Amino acid sequence: MKKNRILYLVALCFLANGLISCNNCCAKEAKLKNELDSINYAFGVVNGDQIKTYYLQGDTTEANVKALIKGINDAVKKNDETTRFYALGLNIGAGMAAQTKQGLMGDSTLTTNLDLIKAALIETLNSKETKLSAEEAMEFLNTTMEKIQAKKAEAEFNENKLEGETFLAENAKRENVKTTASGLQYEVLTEGKGEKPSVTDKVKVHYRGTLIDGTEFDSSYGRGTPAEFGVNQVIKGWTEALQLMSVGSKYKLYIPQDLAYGAKNQGKIKPFSTLIFEVELLGIEK
Repeated sequence: MKKNRILYLVALCFLANGLISCNNCCAKEAKLKNELDSINYAFGVVNGDQIKTYYLQGDTTEANVKALIKGINDAVKKNDETTRFYALGLNIGAGMAAQTKQGLMGDSTLTTNLDLIKAALIETLNSKETKLSAEEAMEFLNTTMEKIQAKKAEAEFNENKLEGETFLAENAKRENVKTTASGLQYEVLTEGKGEKPSVTDKVKVHYRGTLIDGTEFDSSYGRGTPAEFGVNQVIKGWTEALQLMSVGSKYKLYIPQDLAYGAKNQGKIKPFSTLIFEVELLGIEK
C-alpha cells in the first residue's frame, strides 16, 4: 500500500472584494498576531509566487504586475477591459469574489483576513521581502492544514480509532501474534528462508488488505499481478514489517491507524482505520 502524501494545490482563486488602486501597488504592512493570521498571510505569499512564476516571468518594467492588479480590482467592479494580464486579473478577482462566502481556501471554519492576503500577495508580486518565503509558506500551509483536517476527521471518525484500539488490544492477547515497539502486530503464517530486504530495497509482493470488519479494500491476488515498490515508499507499518520478513515468508499484519493512513480519507479506508494485510514476500528486486 503506497503512502499518500497530501499535496496542497493552490488554485488561482483568492478571497476578497478588491485589492489596491494606488499606482505603486502598495498595501498595509502585515502584522501576524496568531496562527490564523499566518495562514492568511502564507496563502497570499504562495499564490503571489504562483502568479509570478507562471505569468510574470521577464516583467522587468512591472507594467504587467500593475495591469494584473488593476484587473483584479476592476473584476469586482464589473469592468470589461481585456488586455492579457488585465484579463488574468479579472479571472482572479472573480474567483476572489466568489470565495468570500466559503471561508479561507473553501474552509468555512477559517476566517478570511483580506488585509493580510492583500499585503502578502502584493509584496510577492512586487518582489518585496516577505515574512515567509514561498517555500516556507507552502510548507506552513501544508502542515497547518493537515493538522486542521486531522482535528476535523478525529471529531467525525473518532469511533474508528476507538474500535481499532479495542481490536488491537484483544488481538495482542492471541498466542501467535507478536507486537513491536511501534505497536505493529504481526503473525507468521509461513517463514521464508531467503534474505531480508533493507529500507532502500525494492520488493515484489502479493497482498490482500481488509478493514477489521473484513471488508476488502485492495488485493494484488484479485488483480492477478504482484505489486512492486520500494520498502520506504509504503505506509509505516509495511515499511517496518517488510524488513522483518525473509523472501518466501507470508505474514499477517495488523497495522494501527497511526502506522497506516491516520486522519487521511482513502475512500474505502476511512480516517483512523486499523488495517489488516496478508503479505507474501516474493522477492527483492535488484
